[in-house]
Amino acid sequence: MAGGLLAPSQAGATPNRLKRKAPDSSDAATTSTSAGEDEAAAGLEEEVEELEREVADLGRRILEHRRDTATRFLDATVSRLAAFRPTACPGVPSEQQSVAGTSHAEAEQDMVEKLKIFKSNTEASIAAMPKVLKKMKECVAQMEKLEQLSVNIHPVFQRKR
Repeated sequence: MAGGLLAPSQAGATPNRLKRKAPDSSDAATTSTSAGEDEAAAGLEEEVEELEREVADLGRRILEHRRDTATRFLDATVSRLAAFRPTACPGVPSEQQSVAGTSHAEAEQDMVEKLKIFKSNTEASIAAMPKVLKKMKECVAQMEKLEQLSVNIHPVFQRKR
C-alpha cells in the first residue's frame, strides 16, 4: 500500500501503547468529538502555517544561495582567466588597477572602445594607401627625371661617397 496509511494491525506500523477509553454517554461523545475536531482543525491550521513559514524561509534561502553561487562563480572565473592571461599583454588592466576602482566590466568596455578606434584608424590608413602609393610613384619618377638631367649640383647638396 504505497502512499496509504498503515493500520495498527498491519506489519511495520508502530503499536499505540496508550489506549484511549471510550466516553460513557452519547452527549459527551458528540461534544467531545466536535471539540476534538475543532482542536484537530486548529492544530492542522497551526501546522499548515508553520509549514508555510518553513517553505517561505527555504525559498528565501534558495534565492540567497543562487545569488551567492553566481557571484562566487563569476569571481572564480575571473580569477582563473586572470591566471591564464599572459603577463606581456599591453593595454590589459592589471589586477591592482581593477582593485583600485575600475571594475572588470568597465576595463573590458574601455578595451572594446580602444579596439574600435584602432580598427577605424587602420581602415582609414588602408583606404588612404592608394593615394600614398600614387604620390610616392610620382616622387620617384620626378627623382629619376632629375637624375637623368645633366645639371651641375652645388657641392653642399651632394652626398659624400
